[in-house]
Amino acid sequence: MSNNESKEAILVDSFNILKDDIERHDSKLATIVEKMITINAGLALEMWKFLLENGQQALKESGYTLTGGIIYDFKNRIGAEGVIQVFKDHDDLVEACFGISNDVYTYSISEAIQYGEISLADRMLSLAQTNPYKDNSFAEILEEVCDTFASDFEDIQTFDEDWDDQDEHDRKVIVASFGSNLLLRWVQTVTDSEQRARLNVTLIDYV
Repeated sequence: MSNNESKEAILVDSFNILKDDIERHDSKLATIVEKMITINAGLALEMWKFLLENGQQALKESGYTLTGGIIYDFKNRIGAEGVIQVFKDHDDLVEACFGISNDVYTYSISEAIQYGEISLADRMLSLAQTNPYKDNSFAEILEEVCDTFASDFEDIQTFDEDWDDQDEHDRKVIVASFGSNLLLRWVQTVTDSEQRARLNVTLIDYV
């Protein structure tokens, strides 16, 4: 048995023992998923789905451990675009991470926009808005996404045709247009005038 095979067997055995009390063992179970990602990403994904489906009480109270923390670990292994593809393929993960977890991982929403997955970002925002367990208000979540969006696309405002890649610039302009339209539409759902003003200032270059 190879070293990785031995490690995988130990992780699987440990997961099977601890999974009956996810709320108590959420941190160790998340560590198992993290370690498994480097050995067998497919199995790690199945473990993660099990935890999200069966550990909803843990999600509601300390969701980052099973959502943002594991998303970050997957991103280190398969990249941000890979994580976005996982979300596209598994709506149950999207629903748990953004509709149930008390800690909404805004970076994934921003990355969905960055990679042009506007419908997915819209789905994530919709779930976040109606999430009854989120620690931050929807306006705060939206502001984090808008801040990241403005940072991700600020270079299109200073394009230099003598130095910059025209094709990449044109692609980013198109994505920024769709992304800003999405965000501006969500800004209009914010009822607090001060919060809405803050959001509008962030997106002023796209109004």
